[in-house]
Amino acid sequence: MYWIFILFAFPALGSIVYLLAEVLPSAAGSTSARKAGAAARKALDPGREARDALVQIEISRTPGNLRRAAAALLATKRADDALVLAREAASGAFAEDAAMMFTLAQALYETGEFGEALTQLEAMQTAHPDIRHPEAHLLFARTLEALGRIDEALATYASVADYFPGPEARARWAMLLDVQGDTVSARARWQEILTAARHAPKFVQRTNRRWLDMARLKA
Repeated sequence: MYWIFILFAFPALGSIVYLLAEVLPSAAGSTSARKAGAAARKALDPGREARDALVQIEISRTPGNLRRAAAALLATKRADDALVLAREAASGAFAEDAAMMFTLAQALYETGEFGEALTQLEAMQTAHPDIRHPEAHLLFARTLEALGRIDEALATYASVADYFPGPEARARWAMLLDVQGDTVSARARWQEILTAARHAPKFVQRTNRRWLDMARLKA
């Protein structure tokens, strides 16, 4: 019960430690729990994963290690560095590997290369027509929005929101509806987020606080 001392001594840090020590183990089998655990660990040491991944590249510069390092750099907002590694990872025999293609598309998006990001996502869809990848689907919607293809972006947000784990896809859909002046539809999407959240475990609500707080303001 070491977390009790931390909780009282350092309330913010203690809450994270409590989440790791007490809440997540009881729900460790769920996807949401795994994501919440990863988020908590990143909050404790946001740069650790990137540091470890870069060390692994020095040991062995494999496509897998390159992709993991690129993803870790993206998580710490080092998109330019991530793009260099992602391009190297998604080359040669791994040019059509789904994980490599997605990480490269992420890096392209985060560096503002929206046209190339869209091309990469379309190539991923062609190479893997049966793949179910909610994160890539959401990135596709965001890329269409960034390129000003609003009608296509709205349709894609509507599609991915039906199965994306968590409220982010529906929230981004609502945000775009708001920007387009469709406040009635946007408010309905925000309300859907709040309705779903009422049935979600507390740790899931904490993980998605950004989107839930936004929904409470907008609904």
